[in-house]
Amino acid sequence: MAAERFCVRNSGARAVVEGVGDHGCEYMTGGTVVVLGKTGRNFAAGMSGGIAYVLDVDGKFHSQCNPELVDLDKVEEEEDIMTLRMMIQQHQRHTNSQLSREILADFENLLPKFVKVFPRDYKRVLANMKQEAALKEVAVKEAEEQDEAELMEKDAFEELKKLAAASLNEKSSQKVEDAETVKRPTLVNDAVKHRGFIAYEREGVQYRDPNIRMNDWNEVILESEPGPLLKTQSARCMDCGTPFCHQENSGCPLGNKIPEFNELVYQNRWHEALHRLLETNNFPEFTGRVCPAPCEGSCVLGIIENPVSIKSIECAIIDKAFEEGWMVPRPPLRRTGKRVAIVGSGPAGLAAADQLNRMGHWVTLYERADRIGGLMMYGVPNMKADKVDIVQRRVDLMAKEGINFVVNANVGIDPLYSLDRLREENDAIVLAVGATKPRDLPVPGRELSGVHFAMEFLHANTKSLLDSSLEDGNYISAKGKRVVVIGGGDTGTDCIGTSIRHGCNGIVNLELLPEPPRTRAPGNPWPQWPRIFRVDYGHQEAAEKFGKDPRSYEVLTKRFIGDEHGNVKGLENVADKLGLELDNRSNFKAEYGRFSTSVEGVFAAGDCRRGQSLVVWAISEGRQAASQVDKYLMKQEDAAISMDTQDDLVKRHQDLTKRQQDSKHTVVT
Repeated sequence: MAAERFCVRNSGARAVVEGVGDHGCEYMTGGTVVVLGKTGRNFAAGMSGGIAYVLDVDGKFHSQCNPELVDLDKVEEEEDIMTLRMMIQQHQRHTNSQLSREILADFENLLPKFVKVFPRDYKRVLANMKQEAALKEVAVKEAEEQDEAELMEKDAFEELKKLAAASLNEKSSQKVEDAETVKRPTLVNDAVKHRGFIAYEREGVQYRDPNIRMNDWNEVILESEPGPLLKTQSARCMDCGTPFCHQENSGCPLGNKIPEFNELVYQNRWHEALHRLLETNNFPEFTGRVCPAPCEGSCVLGIIENPVSIKSIECAIIDKAFEEGWMVPRPPLRRTGKRVAIVGSGPAGLAAADQLNRMGHWVTLYERADRIGGLMMYGVPNMKADKVDIVQRRVDLMAKEGINFVVNANVGIDPLYSLDRLREENDAIVLAVGATKPRDLPVPGRELSGVHFAMEFLHANTKSLLDSSLEDGNYISAKGKRVVVIGGGDTGTDCIGTSIRHGCNGIVNLELLPEPPRTRAPGNPWPQWPRIFRVDYGHQEAAEKFGKDPRSYEVLTKRFIGDEHGNVKGLENVADKLGLELDNRSNFKAEYGRFSTSVEGVFAAGDCRRGQSLVVWAISEGRQAASQVDKYLMKQEDAAISMDTQDDLVKRHQDLTKRQQDSKHTVVT
């Protein structure tokens, strides 16, 4: 409960209360407030911005509200409903509120009783913006139709190449840098911490020569070795009073203790830096290679200049740990006797398995492919993360710690791995099956042969590379072809790099959004992720091979043209078989922070719960889901204490493992 004048002049805070006194939300200019009970008089007086949602159970709220500047609307928009539900869920989780629990249990019936307090001026501004966007969309559509009519009479691929060349020329004309009178060094023999970011310039991840690396499938990055360079770069960490780099909402979703391990690296205390890193990150060798480093985007130093090169320092710590032999199997000293089945061996599944195994539970991880690793094994190409030296090395270490890996196991489809059997043999199940349904492009000609999903292209290539060094021909080859990659981002870059290594004759990358600016735009302030122009490894290789950046911006694909037809097959998932509820994006419905689904003892984490996202988010969700599974299992044990001895528990595990090994499917242990 809140007293009078709650959220007066609020300009951005989000809050949930179960009742307020007089003058609530007075002169409010921003933010979001949810009131789950009665309000005092004069609510929303002078309110010019932000939104309030009030549960008006007795229908008397209108008499308590000052209607001079606000409208009282129904909560009907999907965005409003999602925001309201999420804020109540977070309130219940953080406060264990009984009222919130009751409201969530009857949310659909209580929703009509919520009132949206919406300032009229704010509503008018939003409506005008929406109208302007609609008019702009109509104008853009008309221009596209005219351009399409002209393009139909031309060679589309050649026109796209001209667009890319024009874009490159424009970038070249803009590339005027203010040269510093004295260039700061990136490396000194004995870096001094107290003048770090003032005296030294940033040196980020280093790459191999593109003319050499595009001819092989080895990692494109150069290994960052301990020495003066990393000591100099770690000295740039400015000991800021409130670091944003490890905060979930702006920086690292894992909460890595970045300032601490930076300081330890500066002091050459690498072993301690490793322990600090592993406290929060199960697989630094993954994130140090494929994570886009939101920590660097929110680095406080980034307000005034280039941020600290956190990613290369993190990668160097774990690489040194493996080289020095510090990464050895550490199986748990005691087993709880509880068994957990994890479906899916991507970053989320592996993180959940690692955490639950450390807690002493018996963990079996099921993977439908022939190798463990999920996205890290088959989704990310070998030139970004080596499958043998990086991914398989970690899998082997986890197997030695007691985790049981089962491959070629299509859970829910293969009778040997039916969901009924998994539920019978385990105390809990974690679903970490990823977001396997690709985002399609529903335009005419989509069914033509030669049009492929990115993951289909990348998965087949990596599997053939590992199986036969591409000798078996079981992949989609771009050799001798003119390739168009639709969509930017990391996946688009990976498709560019893979096509170049196949030997394509030309490549164009179409991006729907406008070309990003070279520096942060006014609407993209720190500590938000900087939406700026970047050149990734694939773009650099394409520019070296074909003489120009392959990207064309603000291009909307309208149709595919051709005369040969192919077929695209969908994938069946386990949601229907388990009876799981799905959210409005077809993901498994499981509240963030709890990760429990609508089925008792079944949890969900990673892309299958939150949608397609980053590796670092998958690891974070896997860790948090493991914590919730452990609480669930231990609560069960407290309710019915088992009388089994430790030897009995080990024997039970060995018997069940033997049954799996006797099956026709491969088991990796």
